[in-house]
This record gives sequence, C-alpha cells and structure tokens, in this order.
Amino acid sequence: MKKILALLLVVVLSLALLTACGNSTAAQPTAAEEPSYKIVLISNQKSGDMGPVDAMFAGAKRAEADFGVTIKTMEVTDAASYEEEIRAMAKEGYDLILTTFPPMTEATKAVAKDYPDVKFCGIFQYINVDGETYPNVWDTEYRGEECTYVTGAIAAALSDSGILGYISGDEAAGVCEACSGFMQGALSVNPDIEVKFMAVNSYEDPAKAKEIANAMIAQGVDVFQTDAGNSQIGVIEAANEASKFVSGDVSDNSALCPDGFYSYVGIDFGENVYLAVKHLLAGDYPGGEHGFMNIASGTYFVDLSLLDNLAKRLPDQAEKFAAAKAAGQAAIDGIQSGDITVVHDIEMPSLDRVKNY
Repeated sequence: MKKILALLLVVVLSLALLTACGNSTAAQPTAAEEPSYKIVLISNQKSGDMGPVDAMFAGAKRAEADFGVTIKTMEVTDAASYEEEIRAMAKEGYDLILTTFPPMTEATKAVAKDYPDVKFCGIFQYINVDGETYPNVWDTEYRGEECTYVTGAIAAALSDSGILGYISGDEAAGVCEACSGFMQGALSVNPDIEVKFMAVNSYEDPAKAKEIANAMIAQGVDVFQTDAGNSQIGVIEAANEASKFVSGDVSDNSALCPDGFYSYVGIDFGENVYLAVKHLLAGDYPGGEHGFMNIASGTYFVDLSLLDNLAKRLPDQAEKFAAAKAAGQAAIDGIQSGDITVVHDIEMPSLDRVKNY
C-alpha cells in the first residue's frame, strides 16, 4: 500500500509540474508588436477643391490602406490658429505632423523647435533653407515652373488674340515662380505674347475668381491658366460660358468646360503625404532635408491627351490642337533632356523681366 501511495504521489507531483510548466510557457511575453503611430495632416485650405487638398487627403487614405495606419485630417483656414493647432497635436503625442503650403511655415518651425522628438513634414514649404536646419522636419519644394512652362507653350499656340490670363490664389513665392514659368513657355512659342496676372487673394472664392476671369475676357484674354485651388472653379466656369480655353491646377476638370479645358498642372500632392508616412515607418525619415519635386523627376506632368479630346469634339480646330500638342511635347522633351532650362524666379511676375532672362 505504501508503494502504491508513493507511486500515486509521484504521478500527482509530475502532473503538477507539467501544469506549472505549461502555465509558465503561456505566460511568456509574445514577440514585440509593430509600434502604433499617431499621424495628422493639417491643411490650411479646405477639401473639396478638386485640387491639391483633395489629392493630399486621398494620399493619406492610400497610406492608411497600404501601411495599416490611421491618419487624422484637419482643415485649419484661420492663419491665427495655425501654431495653436499644430502645437496641440504635438502635445497630444503625434509622431508625424504634416502641414501644407508656405503660409504654415513659421508655425511649423516654431512647434518643431519645441518638440524635437516629433517628426514634421512641410509640404511645399521652405524650412531647411538659407542656412537653417531643423533635424526633425522634412520640407519639400515644388518646382512647378517647369510644368507651367509646358502649359504656357500650349496656351500661346492656342491663343488667337495673343493675350493670356494667369489667375492665382495668392502671390506667394510658389505662385510667382509658376507664373514666371508660364510666361517663359508662352514666349518660347510667341515672342509677342501678352500675359495678364491677377491674384484672387483666396483659394476658396470661386465667385471672385470668376469676376476676374470675366474682366480679363473683356480685355481680350482667350486662354487661361489657374493656380488657385478651389477658386479655379470660377475661372473654369467663366471660360466655359465664354467659349475660351483654360488649364487648371492639379486635377482634370474637363467636365466643367468640355470644349475648352485643354490641360492641367498635373501633380500628385498626395504622393508627398504617402512618402512622408513611408519614411516614418521605414525609420529613414529625411529630417533636416529640403527636397525638390519637378517635371524632370516625374513628379509633375502635363496630360496632352486632353488636346486630342478637344480635337475630337471640335474637329474644325483639329490643326490648332495638333500644333498646341506639338508645342507642349517639345517643351517636355526639352526640359527632360536638359536642352531647356526654366529660370527659377520667385519675384512678382513680370513679362518684361522674363523677356530679359
């Protein structure tokens, strides 16, 4: 009996030991999970512009789908609130804060300086320039003058009056350089071309933009280039009603002017958002760097197929559209080959100054 009891005791102790070992194994920590990132995109312009802001928000959605992250989007249109809102996100522990366009630069720099462990992306901003370096900020400069050089060449080939109109949202450096590029491209086709420039002073005022466009039409303008965010809609409407040609910014809005929308400054601003998130997750965030995006690198593009569409809709003007397409393609080829160098000029647009480059 003692032997049997001893044997039973050994069995019980063995089972207890195995159970303990099993529990110990289950309690072991699992492999470290991927870190969860807090990311926010703060736009100083409203979405619904069928342009850069919509493209950036779409880029955020694409990054969410591809990388399994969540990106908060905000629209802060009051300049006095820029720094307050950016700082609030930094205080909440966001790992990456993306801000948009030059008006947000000073606020971005101020907060980045106070939160060195937070990554910032200044989309179309000038931060790591002129001897300044912010190790936690990656800012990107968009050299749109190469793309508008192409649309300027096309515009000059389309114009019967020899008078073009350029309507922008403001007079910031990026706008000025783009208009300068447009003038350079137009002059390359027609040395006697005239270009009228006017700023709406808002990226959210299609009504005022339409008034400006109509006033220019009364002065002989028959081809427009916009650089005005949501305000471009007013210019496109004016062109459609007056049967004039118009090129938009960022998006294909040909449905709004089917017989006159000849091109647009093609660029995926969303790619900037996507790349910033990608760099953050890869651990190779390019903080302290000032990047360039232009037509030579493939960031910008001009969709020449819209001219083919116009030729089908308006066959009596097919030769004009073919000539305009040829002018555009020649400009693209020249820029990509290096035969054409577009002067980078951020001063107020002046056709007389451009003629003297």
